Amino acid sequence: MSGIGAMELAGLMRLAHDAGAIDIALGIPPGDPPAAAIEAATAALGTAHNQYAPPEGLLSLRQLIAAEQLRTRGVVVDPVDGITVTCGATEGVLDAVLTVTDPGDEVILPEPFYENYPGVITLAGAVPRPVPLAGPDWRLDLAAVRAAITGRTRAVLLNTPHNPTGRAFDETEVSGLLELCAEHDLVLITDEVYERYVYDGRAHVSPLGMPLAADRVITVGSLSKSLHMSGWRVGYCIASPELTAGLRRVHERTTVGAARPLQEGVSALGPADFTDDRELFQERRDHLVAHLDALGFDVFTPEGGWFVLAGTSRLAARSDKLAAELVESAGVLLAPATSFFTDREDGLTWARATFVRDRDRTVEALERMRRFFTRAT
Repeated sequence: MSGIGAMELAGLMRLAHDAGAIDIALGIPPGDPPAAAIEAATAALGTAHNQYAPPEGLLSLRQLIAAEQLRTRGVVVDPVDGITVTCGATEGVLDAVLTVTDPGDEVILPEPFYENYPGVITLAGAVPRPVPLAGPDWRLDLAAVRAAITGRTRAVLLNTPHNPTGRAFDETEVSGLLELCAEHDLVLITDEVYERYVYDGRAHVSPLGMPLAADRVITVGSLSKSLHMSGWRVGYCIASPELTAGLRRVHERTTVGAARPLQEGVSALGPADFTDDRELFQERRDHLVAHLDALGFDVFTPEGGWFVLAGTSRLAARSDKLAAELVESAGVLLAPATSFFTDREDGLTWARATFVRDRDRTVEALERMRRFFTRAT
């Protein structure tokens, strides 16, 4: 553990709280979980349903997940032997890496990355091998991925839609990556927690269901985002029966199982409870992008997800120092991008903001930033 640092985003939450700053750095869904889920979870607490669930998760919940995969993607998933319920997507990613790697194996990781990934890979005893995304539009560089493959490579970990850049990788990128994995006998682990948040008429592209995916893809998902229940920690892994058998052995030795009352709560829901927030969040995305651009940031308009990765070069400011000054002098929290790169220096020209927080608070945060920059000039 000496080689794994503390998560900077967790520290940012404490910093914003202590300073009373408006937090537009961390993605926390607005609103509450569906009332039916809260009622069913609360009822379960007072019955025998507050004890252990099957380690693989309640069958009713796995059936719900399978039904949603069919409804939203047209992909048939076996709820009995193809889905494992986990304590959030974070455990799902850890389980997947532990399942397919031995100590010393390598996992290719597109960079920038969600800051949790290198630590998860290292915790599993494997070695993260970052491969930079290409160009100003953050494209997946398949030639660079191919060049990074060695005799120790066992997996690729892809997040799509992507945190922090906002890319929604397209059919050419995802299918090309899957073909590379098939060619070199690798497993493609996809973290798709933002699958329902793809904008401007785009469709979410997943390797799940592609012809080469059968024994080669582990898809990690979460109910936190679409059901506005980030604190419930209900995630899942979808994979072939063979990979699922391995995932479940790992899962049983990490958390044993997710909390049953919360599973009972989610299991009470149906298709109508999965709110489609895309139009609302797209409008908030456009609002944030326009204002950050007016403030002097270099902004790539996100294709999906909940975040904007904004460049600070025009501001002639290091993102870590800028973030500290904004908290202290403006009462606003942005996330410096230093934790999203292997070399922290590469993140000093980028900062991350989210557009899924309370609209009025976001408007106030942007006004505070405007006043801050006006004073600075």
